[in-house]
Amino acid sequence: MSYQAGCVARVQGLAGNAWRRRLALSCAALAVAIAWQPAMAQQPDRWVADETLARATLPAPSTGEVVSATLSCEAQRWSLVLDLGEDANAKSGSARISVGSQRYELDMRADGNLLTARLPREALEPLKNGSRLELAPAATSGEEAAPLVFSLRGSKLAITSAQERCSLRDMSAYQPVTFTPYSSYINLARTLRAADIAAFAQATASQPKLDVAMVELDDGRRVLFARLCGSSWYYGLSGCNITGFAPKPVGSAEGGEDDQAAEAAWQTVYDTENVLLYLDQNSLSHGWPDVVTLPAGTPGTGLVWRWDGWSYALKGELPEEADDFDPQALRQGRD
Repeated sequence: MSYQAGCVARVQGLAGNAWRRRLALSCAALAVAIAWQPAMAQQPDRWVADETLARATLPAPSTGEVVSATLSCEAQRWSLVLDLGEDANAKSGSARISVGSQRYELDMRADGNLLTARLPREALEPLKNGSRLELAPAATSGEEAAPLVFSLRGSKLAITSAQERCSLRDMSAYQPVTFTPYSSYINLARTLRAADIAAFAQATASQPKLDVAMVELDDGRRVLFARLCGSSWYYGLSGCNITGFAPKPVGSAEGGEDDQAAEAAWQTVYDTENVLLYLDQNSLSHGWPDVVTLPAGTPGTGLVWRWDGWSYALKGELPEEADDFDPQALRQGRD
Protein backbone atom coordinates (compact mmCIF):
# COMPACT_ATOMS: atom_id res chain seq x y z
CA MET A 1 0.00 0.00 0.00
CA SER A 2 1.35 3.44 -0.94
CA TYR A 3 1.97 6.18 1.61
CA GLN A 4 -0.94 8.21 0.19
CA ALA A 5 -3.38 5.28 0.23
CA GLY A 6 -2.41 4.30 3.76
CA CYS A 7 -2.86 7.84 4.99
CA VAL A 8 -6.32 8.07 3.43
CA ALA A 9 -7.35 4.70 4.88
CA ARG A 10 -6.47 5.79 8.38
CA VAL A 11 -8.92 8.67 8.25
CA GLN A 12 -11.84 6.68 6.86
CA GLY A 13 -13.34 6.25 10.32
CA LEU A 14 -13.45 9.96 11.02
CA ALA A 15 -16.89 11.51 10.90
CA GLY A 16 -17.76 14.16 8.39
CA ASN A 17 -17.07 14.25 4.69
CA ALA A 18 -15.38 17.65 4.95
CA TRP A 19 -12.75 16.38 7.36
CA ARG A 20 -12.23 13.28 5.23
CA ARG A 21 -11.69 15.31 2.05
CA ARG A 22 -9.37 17.79 3.78
CA LEU A 23 -7.11 15.08 5.23
CA ALA A 24 -7.04 13.17 1.94
CA LEU A 25 -5.86 16.29 0.12
CA SER A 26 -3.15 16.84 2.77
CA CYS A 27 -1.88 13.28 2.29
CA ALA A 28 -1.77 13.74 -1.49
CA ALA A 29 0.17 16.99 -1.16
CA LEU A 30 2.65 15.36 1.19
CA ALA A 31 3.21 12.44 -1.19
CA VAL A 32 3.90 14.83 -4.08
CA ALA A 33 6.41 16.76 -1.95
CA ILE A 34 8.24 13.56 -1.01
CA ALA A 35 8.43 12.44 -4.65
CA TRP A 36 9.76 15.88 -5.65
CA GLN A 37 12.75 15.80 -3.27
CA PRO A 38 15.01 13.47 -5.33
CA ALA A 39 14.61 15.70 -8.36
CA MET A 40 15.72 18.68 -6.30
CA ALA A 41 18.71 16.72 -5.00
CA GLN A 42 19.97 16.26 -8.57
CA GLN A 43 20.77 19.97 -8.79
CA PRO A 44 24.07 20.45 -6.88
CA ASP A 45 24.54 23.65 -4.94
CA ARG A 46 28.32 23.23 -4.89
CA TRP A 47 31.21 21.96 -7.03
CA VAL A 48 31.10 18.18 -7.41
CA ALA A 49 34.06 15.96 -8.36
CA ASP A 50 33.52 13.14 -10.82
CA GLU A 51 34.04 9.74 -9.17
CA THR A 52 36.35 8.40 -11.91
CA LEU A 53 37.33 11.21 -14.30
CA ALA A 54 39.53 14.28 -13.82
CA ARG A 55 36.48 16.51 -13.98
CA ALA A 56 34.45 18.78 -11.70
CA THR A 57 30.89 19.98 -12.24
CA LEU A 58 30.06 23.56 -11.32
CA PRO A 59 26.83 24.50 -9.53
CA ALA A 60 24.09 26.33 -11.38
CA PRO A 61 24.99 30.02 -11.79
CA SER A 62 23.26 32.55 -9.58
CA THR A 63 23.01 34.89 -12.57
CA GLY A 64 23.02 33.93 -16.24
CA GLU A 65 21.78 30.71 -17.79
CA VAL A 66 23.62 27.54 -18.84
CA VAL A 67 22.52 23.91 -18.84
CA SER A 68 25.79 22.79 -17.26
CA ALA A 69 29.39 23.86 -16.70
CA THR A 70 32.39 21.58 -16.13
CA LEU A 71 36.11 21.96 -15.51
CA SER A 72 38.24 19.03 -16.66
CA CYS A 73 41.91 18.11 -16.98
CA GLU A 74 43.79 15.95 -19.46
CA ALA A 75 47.59 15.79 -19.86
CA GLN A 76 47.79 18.70 -17.37
CA ARG A 77 45.67 20.93 -19.62
CA TRP A 78 42.52 22.39 -18.09
CA SER A 79 39.32 23.00 -20.05
CA LEU A 80 36.19 24.90 -19.06
CA VAL A 81 33.10 23.70 -20.96
CA LEU A 82 29.73 25.47 -20.97
CA ASP A 83 26.64 23.67 -22.32
CA LEU A 84 24.18 26.31 -23.50
CA GLY A 85 21.37 23.88 -24.31
CA GLU A 86 20.23 21.92 -27.36
CA ASP A 87 18.62 24.88 -29.13
CA ALA A 88 21.50 27.29 -28.49
CA ASN A 89 23.85 28.48 -31.21
CA ALA A 90 27.12 29.11 -29.43
CA LYS A 91 29.51 31.70 -30.89
CA SER A 92 33.28 31.82 -30.46
CA GLY A 93 34.88 34.85 -28.88
CA SER A 94 36.95 36.16 -26.03
CA ALA A 95 35.84 36.14 -22.40
CA ARG A 96 37.20 37.07 -19.00
CA ILE A 97 36.92 35.25 -15.71
CA SER A 98 37.32 37.01 -12.39
CA VAL A 99 38.03 35.47 -9.01
CA GLY A 100 38.45 38.18 -6.40
CA SER A 101 41.09 40.56 -7.73
CA GLN A 102 42.45 38.02 -10.24
CA ARG A 103 41.53 38.36 -13.94
CA TYR A 104 42.16 35.86 -16.74
CA GLU A 105 41.43 36.20 -20.45
CA LEU A 106 39.92 33.18 -22.22
CA ASP A 107 39.49 32.22 -25.86
CA MET A 108 36.07 30.59 -26.06
CA ARG A 109 35.63 28.14 -28.96
CA ALA A 110 32.15 27.18 -30.13
CA ASP A 111 31.04 23.72 -31.23
CA GLY A 112 27.30 23.39 -31.61
CA ASN A 113 25.77 24.19 -28.23
CA LEU A 114 29.11 24.02 -26.36
CA LEU A 115 31.57 26.77 -25.51
CA THR A 116 35.05 25.55 -24.55
CA ALA A 117 38.13 27.39 -23.32
CA ARG A 118 41.54 26.43 -22.02
CA LEU A 119 41.91 27.60 -18.44
CA PRO A 120 45.37 28.88 -17.46
CA ARG A 121 47.05 26.76 -14.80
CA GLU A 122 47.67 29.76 -12.58
CA ALA A 123 43.91 30.24 -12.18
CA LEU A 124 43.50 26.97 -10.24
CA GLU A 125 44.62 28.20 -6.81
CA PRO A 126 42.37 31.29 -6.87
CA LEU A 127 39.46 29.07 -7.91
CA LYS A 128 40.17 26.65 -5.06
CA ASN A 129 40.40 29.38 -2.44
CA GLY A 130 37.94 31.99 -3.69
CA SER A 131 34.23 32.42 -3.01
CA ARG A 132 32.84 33.67 -6.33
CA LEU A 133 33.62 33.10 -10.02
CA GLU A 134 32.38 35.53 -12.64
CA LEU A 135 32.63 34.76 -16.36
CA ALA A 136 31.96 37.73 -18.62
CA PRO A 137 31.67 37.05 -22.39
CA ALA A 138 32.97 39.72 -24.73
CA ALA A 139 30.49 42.29 -25.97
CA THR A 140 28.94 41.51 -29.36
CA SER A 141 27.14 43.92 -31.70
CA GLY A 142 27.72 46.70 -29.23
CA GLU A 143 25.82 44.88 -26.51
CA GLU A 144 27.53 43.53 -23.44
CA ALA A 145 26.39 40.02 -22.50
CA ALA A 146 25.27 39.31 -18.96
CA PRO A 147 28.00 37.60 -16.92
CA LEU A 148 27.68 34.15 -15.42
CA VAL A 149 28.28 34.06 -11.67
CA PHE A 150 29.14 30.77 -9.99
CA SER A 151 29.63 30.00 -6.32
CA LEU A 152 33.00 28.43 -5.48
CA ARG A 153 31.56 26.43 -2.62
CA GLY A 154 33.27 23.01 -2.63
CA SER A 155 35.67 24.02 -5.42
CA LYS A 156 38.84 23.22 -3.46
CA LEU A 157 37.90 19.59 -2.89
CA ALA A 158 36.54 19.09 -6.41
CA ILE A 159 39.52 20.68 -8.22
CA THR A 160 42.02 18.86 -6.01
CA SER A 161 40.32 15.58 -6.87
CA ALA A 162 40.55 16.39 -10.58
CA GLN A 163 44.23 17.30 -10.19
CA GLU A 164 44.95 13.93 -8.61
CA ARG A 165 43.24 12.08 -11.47
CA CYS A 166 44.71 14.19 -14.28
CA SER A 167 47.14 12.44 -16.61
CA LEU A 168 50.73 13.63 -17.03
CA ARG A 169 51.55 16.10 -19.76
CA ASP A 170 52.97 14.76 -23.02
CA MET A 171 56.76 14.48 -22.59
CA SER A 172 57.50 12.69 -25.86
CA ALA A 173 59.67 15.63 -26.98
CA TYR A 174 62.08 15.02 -24.08
CA GLN A 175 64.53 12.23 -23.27
CA PRO A 176 63.56 10.36 -20.09
CA VAL A 177 66.19 9.54 -17.47
CA THR A 178 65.59 5.99 -16.20
CA PHE A 179 66.91 4.76 -12.86
CA THR A 180 67.97 1.19 -12.12
CA PRO A 181 69.69 -0.66 -9.25
CA TYR A 182 71.37 -2.94 -11.82
CA SER A 183 74.14 -0.79 -13.25
CA SER A 184 77.90 -1.04 -13.52
CA TYR A 185 77.98 2.44 -11.96
CA ILE A 186 76.21 1.41 -8.74
CA ASN A 187 79.48 1.06 -6.78
CA LEU A 188 80.71 4.45 -7.97
CA ALA A 189 77.39 5.99 -6.92
CA ARG A 190 77.65 4.29 -3.52
CA THR A 191 81.10 5.82 -3.08
CA LEU A 192 79.97 9.29 -4.14
CA ARG A 193 77.01 9.16 -1.76
CA ALA A 194 78.75 7.38 1.10
CA ALA A 195 78.33 10.34 3.48
CA ASP A 196 74.62 10.62 2.67
CA ILE A 197 74.09 6.89 3.17
CA ALA A 198 75.88 6.98 6.53
CA ALA A 199 73.85 10.00 7.69
CA PHE A 200 70.58 8.28 6.75
CA ALA A 201 71.59 5.08 8.54
CA GLN A 202 72.51 6.99 11.69
CA ALA A 203 69.20 8.91 11.69
CA THR A 204 66.86 6.01 10.83
CA ALA A 205 68.78 2.84 11.80
CA SER A 206 68.15 1.50 8.28
CA GLN A 207 69.73 1.57 4.83
CA PRO A 208 68.36 3.63 1.92
CA LYS A 209 67.65 2.14 -1.49
CA LEU A 210 70.13 3.23 -4.17
CA ASP A 211 69.29 3.56 -7.89
CA VAL A 212 71.42 5.16 -10.60
CA ALA A 213 71.16 6.54 -14.13
CA MET A 214 74.19 7.42 -16.25
CA VAL A 215 73.59 9.95 -19.03
CA GLU A 216 76.23 10.02 -21.77
CA LEU A 217 76.42 13.29 -23.71
CA ASP A 218 78.46 14.69 -26.60
CA ASP A 219 82.18 15.50 -26.33
CA GLY A 220 82.69 13.20 -23.34
CA ARG A 221 80.22 15.00 -21.09
CA ARG A 222 78.20 12.80 -18.76
CA VAL A 223 76.08 12.99 -15.63
CA LEU A 224 75.63 10.23 -13.07
CA PHE A 225 72.32 10.61 -11.25
CA ALA A 226 72.18 8.74 -7.93
CA ARG A 227 68.83 8.40 -6.17
CA LEU A 228 68.47 7.46 -2.50
CA CYS A 229 65.01 6.47 -1.24
CA GLY A 230 63.84 5.73 2.29
CA SER A 231 61.90 7.46 5.01
CA SER A 232 59.64 10.38 4.03
CA TRP A 233 60.44 11.77 7.47
CA TYR A 234 64.07 12.07 6.35
CA TYR A 235 63.76 12.89 2.65
CA GLY A 236 60.48 14.81 2.65
CA LEU A 237 57.15 13.96 1.05
CA SER A 238 58.74 12.38 -2.03
CA GLY A 239 60.68 9.91 0.13
CA CYS A 240 63.77 10.23 -2.07
CA ASN A 241 66.70 12.47 -2.98
CA ILE A 242 68.39 12.73 -6.38
CA THR A 243 71.95 14.03 -6.72
CA GLY A 244 73.73 14.42 -10.06
CA PHE A 245 77.50 14.16 -10.46
CA ALA A 246 79.67 15.20 -13.40
CA PRO A 247 83.43 14.65 -13.93
CA LYS A 248 85.53 17.58 -12.86
CA PRO A 249 87.34 19.44 -15.63
CA VAL A 250 90.58 17.84 -16.77
CA GLY A 251 93.49 18.85 -14.52
CA SER A 252 91.34 19.80 -11.51
CA ALA A 253 90.88 16.27 -10.13
CA GLU A 254 93.47 14.61 -7.93
CA GLY A 255 95.08 11.33 -9.07
CA GLY A 256 94.84 7.99 -7.33
CA GLU A 257 92.77 4.81 -7.43
CA ASP A 258 91.11 4.68 -4.01
CA ASP A 259 87.62 5.83 -3.04
CA GLN A 260 88.82 9.28 -2.09
CA ALA A 261 90.40 9.77 -5.50
CA ALA A 262 87.23 8.57 -7.23
CA GLU A 263 85.14 10.97 -5.17
CA ALA A 264 87.55 13.82 -5.90
CA ALA A 265 87.19 13.24 -9.65
CA TRP A 266 83.45 14.06 -9.60
CA GLN A 267 81.53 17.15 -8.54
CA THR A 268 77.90 17.63 -7.50
CA VAL A 269 75.97 19.39 -10.27
CA TYR A 270 72.33 18.70 -9.35
CA ASP A 271 70.36 18.06 -6.13
CA THR A 272 66.59 17.80 -5.55
CA GLU A 273 63.92 15.67 -3.94
CA ASN A 274 62.50 12.85 -6.03
CA VAL A 275 61.15 13.93 -9.44
CA LEU A 276 60.59 12.57 -12.92
CA LEU A 277 63.74 13.51 -14.85
CA TYR A 278 64.01 14.40 -18.53
CA LEU A 279 66.64 15.98 -20.80
CA ASP A 280 65.83 18.64 -23.39
CA GLN A 281 68.37 17.93 -26.13
CA ASN A 282 67.01 20.85 -28.16
CA SER A 283 68.08 23.38 -25.53
CA LEU A 284 71.81 23.42 -24.81
CA SER A 285 73.90 25.65 -22.54
CA HIS A 286 77.70 25.32 -22.80
CA GLY A 287 77.04 22.02 -24.56
CA TRP A 288 74.88 20.64 -21.69
CA PRO A 289 71.16 19.94 -22.28
CA ASP A 290 68.52 21.41 -20.00
CA VAL A 291 67.20 19.12 -17.26
CA VAL A 292 63.39 19.12 -17.10
CA THR A 293 61.58 17.78 -14.04
CA LEU A 294 57.99 16.88 -13.17
CA PRO A 295 56.68 16.12 -9.66
CA ALA A 296 56.73 12.40 -8.93
CA GLY A 297 53.30 11.01 -8.09
CA THR A 298 51.65 14.35 -7.34
CA PRO A 299 50.23 17.19 -9.45
CA GLY A 300 52.44 20.20 -9.79
CA THR A 301 54.47 22.47 -12.00
CA GLY A 302 57.31 21.27 -14.20
CA LEU A 303 60.69 22.95 -13.77
CA VAL A 304 63.66 23.66 -16.05
CA TRP A 305 67.26 23.43 -14.83
CA ARG A 306 70.04 24.96 -16.99
CA TRP A 307 73.81 24.51 -16.94
CA ASP A 308 75.50 27.67 -15.63
CA GLY A 309 79.09 26.69 -16.41
CA TRP A 310 79.61 24.69 -13.23
CA SER A 311 76.32 22.97 -12.30
CA TYR A 312 72.60 22.88 -13.04
CA ALA A 313 70.72 25.90 -11.67
CA LEU A 314 66.96 26.41 -11.59
CA LYS A 315 65.94 28.41 -14.66
CA GLY A 316 62.18 28.60 -14.09
CA GLU A 317 58.89 26.82 -14.67
CA LEU A 318 58.34 24.57 -17.65
CA PRO A 319 56.20 26.56 -20.10
CA GLU A 320 52.81 25.18 -21.01
CA GLU A 321 52.68 23.36 -24.32
CA ALA A 322 51.68 25.26 -27.43
CA ASP A 323 48.05 24.33 -27.87
CA ASP A 324 45.60 24.90 -30.69
CA PHE A 325 42.92 22.83 -29.05
CA ASP A 326 40.04 21.21 -30.89
CA PRO A 327 36.63 21.67 -29.20
CA GLN A 328 35.27 18.67 -31.11
CA ALA A 329 37.91 16.42 -29.50
CA LEU A 330 36.96 17.78 -26.10
CA ARG A 331 33.27 17.15 -26.85
CA GLN A 332 34.08 13.50 -27.68
CA GLY A 333 35.99 13.14 -24.43
CA ARG A 334 33.11 14.75 -22.54
CA ASP A 335 30.50 12.45 -24.07
